[in-house]
Amino acid sequence: MADNSHTCSLADIRGVHRAFVIVLLAFLAGFGPLCTDMYLPALPDIAKDMSIPATMAQASIAACLLGLALGQIVIGHISDGIGRKGILLASLAVFTGASILCAHASTGESFLLLRFLQGLGGSGGTVLCRALSCDSFTGSRLTSFMSMFMAITGIAPVIGPLGGGFFTSTLGWRSIFYLLAGIGLLLLLGCRLAIPETLSPQKRVRGGMMASFKNMGKLFHYRAFLWYTGVQGFTAAGFFCYISASPFIFLNIYGFSVEQFSLFFGTNAMVLVLSSFVVGQLSGRFGDKALLAFGNYCRALACLAILAVAILQPSSPLPMMVSLMTMLAAQGLTKPTSFTLAIMAQSAGAGAASGILGVAFFVCGAAASPLAGIAGPQSALPLGIMSAFSGMGALVCTLLGNRALTLASDKPSEARDLLRGELDRS
Repeated sequence: MADNSHTCSLADIRGVHRAFVIVLLAFLAGFGPLCTDMYLPALPDIAKDMSIPATMAQASIAACLLGLALGQIVIGHISDGIGRKGILLASLAVFTGASILCAHASTGESFLLLRFLQGLGGSGGTVLCRALSCDSFTGSRLTSFMSMFMAITGIAPVIGPLGGGFFTSTLGWRSIFYLLAGIGLLLLLGCRLAIPETLSPQKRVRGGMMASFKNMGKLFHYRAFLWYTGVQGFTAAGFFCYISASPFIFLNIYGFSVEQFSLFFGTNAMVLVLSSFVVGQLSGRFGDKALLAFGNYCRALACLAILAVAILQPSSPLPMMVSLMTMLAAQGLTKPTSFTLAIMAQSAGAGAASGILGVAFFVCGAAASPLAGIAGPQSALPLGIMSAFSGMGALVCTLLGNRALTLASDKPSEARDLLRGELDRS
């Protein structure tokens, strides 16, 4: 599976080829949301068609998320030892095959297994698009490049359900998985032709697959990396609570129509996209540490405002709308910068680090989202509590991570390790 062909940095690609590579990587970055969100409108039809309980159909979401999480750990580490491109193509092949089989599933048990395999295959695109970027860029250039991917993942939760609803109503739920298979096949062909191998043999973890997994332990010796991983996790907790609770809050409590809520949800997605784009432009001027601290101070205040609104229960929806929009705008500043700083804070390998960061985001988000509705559809208080917890947690992790990174640079041994890793990625 290893790809020993000529290696090339993404930074060296120019012109139309560069634009095509960016589009491919952006689609790979959006794999997670597409896998989980596109078929949400079809869940009732899936349960009815297979004669399974609604809870089993809903469990297929967890099965896919589990595949996405576990796959990022495994694939990220393996790619540090054998290279990026070969395992990327293999994971896309698994995703494409599992999508086709999902369209032909006839029992709940087989559907759950295939959804897990689909998530496992999709995780390769999610983690390796980041690893490819980390091989090619550092510092503010990495933040700028990653901000484009963060923008895509902000749009995907909106586009996915809309597209899934259209295909379900017109062609049936199985058509969604044929569509995903088609996307996977196009990405497989595109990556085979256009994506270079970015990790040269000289920079790979030596000693085979076991050595790659053993190398993971080094990540837990970098305190700054762990704190920045915490930022990603707390951010995901607040974001997924917003995703799961906002329909009930605005439709049930504030009486929004479906069209009004869709407009608000879409506007928030565009705010997230815009702020993700802006941070890429500001990174070189202000630095990632300063932008991360500023963003999480703003985000913490917005999260506390959400809690205050949930407690005071004003009749107007405007305070809640503004608070949530501010939280998402700040998230656009903090997610790419915390990712870049986490990569800078370790020298164990970009694939391993990207896998851990991806798992933290998905696992924390999946664990927190059910808590947002624990008090029922007529209460916003759980969202307020979880938002405040998320905001303060991310801020504390930011301050401790920035301090740990500064201290590490003052220690000769750690500075040598980080410098060696920086040179390997340049």
